[in-house]
Amino acid sequence: MVKISHLMSFTCLVTMLLFSSSISAQEIIHVKGATGEAEIVGRISEEEARRQALNNAKVEALRRAGVGEKIQTYENLFRSELNNDFTEFFSTDIHAELQGAIQNYEIVSHRRKVDEVTNLFMVEVTIDASVILYSTKPDPTFNVKVDGIKGIYDEGEFISFSLFSTQDCYLHIFSITDNYTGLLYPNKFEKFQLINANVEMKFPFGYLDYEAFKSGKGVDTNRMVFVFTKEPVQFLNHTGTEQLTSSETIFSWIYSIMPNERVVDYHAFTVR
Repeated sequence: MVKISHLMSFTCLVTMLLFSSSISAQEIIHVKGATGEAEIVGRISEEEARRQALNNAKVEALRRAGVGEKIQTYENLFRSELNNDFTEFFSTDIHAELQGAIQNYEIVSHRRKVDEVTNLFMVEVTIDASVILYSTKPDPTFNVKVDGIKGIYDEGEFISFSLFSTQDCYLHIFSITDNYTGLLYPNKFEKFQLINANVEMKFPFGYLDYEAFKSGKGVDTNRMVFVFTKEPVQFLNHTGTEQLTSSETIFSWIYSIMPNERVVDYHAFTVR
């Protein structure tokens, strides 16, 4: 995990969510009754099967909305999320090629049943979903670089790095571990600010220190997700003094932003 070395606590940012015209103009398709299934077999618990069935229902909703070209990519990404390994989400550019994404969904029903052919126990999940269809491609002139993050930190060591962007933009940084998922920046003490184009900037921006620390025993794996956007589209779906959220909420927010408006970078390190 990464925490701020400051005696004061966080408070939630109270800011209106701003959308650019290109973001608000995207097409939304509403899909009802998309169903997914997963087997309870081997080491897969009923809860894990339920999550996999939910992801399969999301894939089905995407198919029914017409997002078919890169559907295998979604299945691979969801599988990575299920295994709590987010490398496939952010270590490649594959996510930028997708033609649509799940904006939000509601679970209509879920049940346990027996497969008539295999006699295995299964979980079935049905959802209603809103699917965003992208009308743009990634902007090839919008590139970023995050430099200076080490592969290993000692607990209590300060974390700093440099940022570079080819366009003026805004930044969110998320921290994801096995026991914690939260919005690291912006926060009460480091305000949302413009990242100037073609200028190397140092992070932290102010007088704060960001410490590496472990959320559990042993070595801790931390994934930092950097989301750069052309417009100040603020992430407000977090709670508590540590700005807690979930990986699914982060991904849904990222994919709600049009591809030409965002660049996502990913860095992983261990804390010992």
